[in-house]
Amino acid sequence: MLISETHFTSRSHFKISRYDTCVTNHPADRAHGGTAILIKSQIPYAELPGYASPELQATIINVQGPHRSIILTSTYFPLKYNLKAPLFEKYFLFLGTCFVAGGDFNSKHSLWGSRLDSTKGKEFASVIRKHNYAVLSTGSPTYWPSDPLKIPDLLDFFIIHGMSTTYADIKPSYDLSSDHSPIITTLSTTIWHSKPPTRLHNSSTNWEIYKTGVRNLLDTNRRLKSPTDIDAAVAHFTESLRKAVTEATPQDHLSGTTVFPTSYTRNPLPTRFLPSHIKQLVALKRKARSQW
Repeated sequence: MLISETHFTSRSHFKISRYDTCVTNHPADRAHGGTAILIKSQIPYAELPGYASPELQATIINVQGPHRSIILTSTYFPLKYNLKAPLFEKYFLFLGTCFVAGGDFNSKHSLWGSRLDSTKGKEFASVIRKHNYAVLSTGSPTYWPSDPLKIPDLLDFFIIHGMSTTYADIKPSYDLSSDHSPIITTLSTTIWHSKPPTRLHNSSTNWEIYKTGVRNLLDTNRRLKSPTDIDAAVAHFTESLRKAVTEATPQDHLSGTTVFPTSYTRNPLPTRFLPSHIKQLVALKRKARSQW
């Protein structure tokens, strides 16, 4: 786990059983900035000297992979410093020929999916292109500002070098409460084959049958006075949609299509399958939580 903005000082103590914690604090030893890496104690690794300057904090370890060693670094570029290409280049050349660098780069550029190009982002992108570094990004926002006048944007991603992106997968996670949502990457020793999205329907679904089925199955005269009532209503609504689409989809056309089991109604829909307007509601919820 690569962590940015730990806010640790020399007086901070953090421990998780069966994990080692490597930290790099802000050089002023005040509770801002800083990076850390959490790694399972059973994994062979060596902690290397990190970067601890006002404009860059980075924790660096060398992990022994199945075929070669890989440099992993948790990186944080504070927002207020308008860094130039030579500093970016010096840092990434220091990491060597095989590395994975992830964190909050506080740099915006369309190369990794930001909505605009900042001056710092242009300098960073020029170094990435010059050295043919690969960018692993979800393409969706990772920063959710509490200020309602600010727009969510993508600031967190991975830079990799010395390995092919065909061996990597990346996805967002919206489960935690920070104003930066985590991103999760998986590096494999074989080519990564993405699974197709799970669907309840296919091209043979009869939507007229589906609409009739929904009307017949839905009970709209339900009591909604308590959290239990609402949970039951949501479960009923979801199950009605599932039954209706199953009845409207010919069974001989279901090869290659995965239909959720009945127990699906008790499990939340994976965030990556949510429509855009629901993701916008998630963003508003995060803003409201931060303001509170």
